[in-house]
Amino acid sequence: MRIVACAVLALVARPAAARPPEALACALQAAPAGLDARVADVIVSRDTDKGGPVLADLRVLTDRCATDQFMTAHQRDAYFNYVLGRMGRDALDSRLAAAGVPSAVIDQALDIGPGNTNNPADKVTEGDLRTVADAMAAAGHDPARITPDGWALITAWIVATANMFDGLRDVD
Repeated sequence: MRIVACAVLALVARPAAARPPEALACALQAAPAGLDARVADVIVSRDTDKGGPVLADLRVLTDRCATDQFMTAHQRDAYFNYVLGRMGRDALDSRLAAAGVPSAVIDQALDIGPGNTNNPADKVTEGDLRTVADAMAAAGHDPARITPDGWALITAWIVATANMFDGLRDVD
């Protein structure tokens, strides 16, 4: 009787558990050298047509991992968005530092990044740049000294973060 009860309990629908970090890291670990920088270039340029080959390479990589994780079509798309944003953030962090823009100030100003609210991508606004400029000034970084390329990196960071957390929310 106990075996039957255990079998019945196993069939009862349970809420899905979040994927373990190693499952989410699959594409990041399997990525060829330089793919993260190429992904960041696409995010900075905002030219998905020109970045098509890079995004196609990323799709092949994420689909391979998604297949190994038995993800549905919806989850595959979410995983692609997660990896797109995660790779972008990873590569953009050093670029921001080189431009004299601490990524932590952006995250704190907009309540984005690990452990923060992370509003969905459709909530990213032009006003976010004003908020970042104010936070930079408050942190002792003159926003007027940030070059147009620096502002492009800030915008890319915000977009990458939104993609990453939108994907993470939707993967399970």
